[in-house]
Amino acid sequence: MLPRDEILQQALALPLADRLYVADALEQSLADLPPPEGEGRLLSEAEFIAELERRSAAYRDGTMGSQSADEVLAELRRRQAREFGQ
Repeated sequence: MLPRDEILQQALALPLADRLYVADALEQSLADLPPPEGEGRLLSEAEFIAELERRSAAYRDGTMGSQSADEVLAELRRRQAREFGQ
């Protein structure tokens, strides 16, 4: 098992309050980082809402399809495995 997997398992075994503390600390440590190269910039709240509305309209009018959560998660796992060489 990789060290990061061991750390994750230890963190998941913590009581809820401690997991929340760790999650908050990790989120704060990432908040000031620039987006990964090629990922663009973070959207403002108004931009995010506009994008959600645009995508919802595209789905409703049939110009955009959808995927099940299982399909999305499987693709994310494949990408992560490629990226981290697992």
